[in-house]
Amino acid sequence: MGRTNVGKSTLVNGIVGEKVGIVTPKPQTTRNVIRGIYTEERGQAVFLDTPGIHRPRTRMNRNMVRMAYESIEGVDAVLWILDAGRPWLREEEELAKRLADSPIPLVLAVNKVDLVKDKKALLPLLEELAGRFPDVPLYPTCALDRDYDAGLLEILFPLLPEGEPLFPEDLYTDQLERQLAAEIVREQLFLRMRDEVPHCTGVLVEQFQEPEEGRDLLRIGCSILVERESQKPILIGKGGRTLKAVGTQARQDLMKILGCRVHLELWVKVRPHWRENVGILREMGLA
Repeated sequence: MGRTNVGKSTLVNGIVGEKVGIVTPKPQTTRNVIRGIYTEERGQAVFLDTPGIHRPRTRMNRNMVRMAYESIEGVDAVLWILDAGRPWLREEEELAKRLADSPIPLVLAVNKVDLVKDKKALLPLLEELAGRFPDVPLYPTCALDRDYDAGLLEILFPLLPEGEPLFPEDLYTDQLERQLAAEIVREQLFLRMRDEVPHCTGVLVEQFQEPEEGRDLLRIGCSILVERESQKPILIGKGGRTLKAVGTQARQDLMKILGCRVHLELWVKVRPHWRENVGILREMGLA
């Protein structure tokens, strides 16, 4: 758990060793709770990559924050990710209150320590956190550097109960391929769009045709939703260049992940206030 854009998905992807959740520099990239499954000799750890805690302004965003908090129920430990370069704000206070009375073990990971030029500047933050959470393990880390993973896993594995694996050892996520396709397309939208446009977009998979016998071609059709007519030409781009670039890169990523040829079609549709539409949100798994 943690605020938006602190590196939760990057950390999970790195530990699991596969692309479980999409990653962009923009906040609120993760919208659903996504499981990343890590299996080794000691056992199996299932990470729930949750939407970032933020101040919600739409029904969709309120649902995202609600799902993040609801994910605490039934887990064996909470890994709270903090950004070493960002101050403690209201989102952290809210999360601290939620976790204060919880019997669930808590681990604090201070991420992006590589971006702090003067390492001495980390000491006041670490001392403050140690004062706030005196009995909680505190681990400085860099989600982009795999050398930090071993130390974090040394802290997490003892918190897990003994039992049979929840998933087969060769599985790294329980995410459906349809959902994965929508997320990969949305990742490209976030990477290529500026300002508020990506946050106003949503992706619905309207066609998902499994390969026919003897062929390895997967056909996927996605509708990209925008809220205003003026956003449509921005997303499509001059001569369709932007939309084509989104589709080309998303198709290449999907072929790499799914291990088969992919035919991907994208359509842009205007759906005013779709982020308040319960039916659309439910179809996206956000209601």
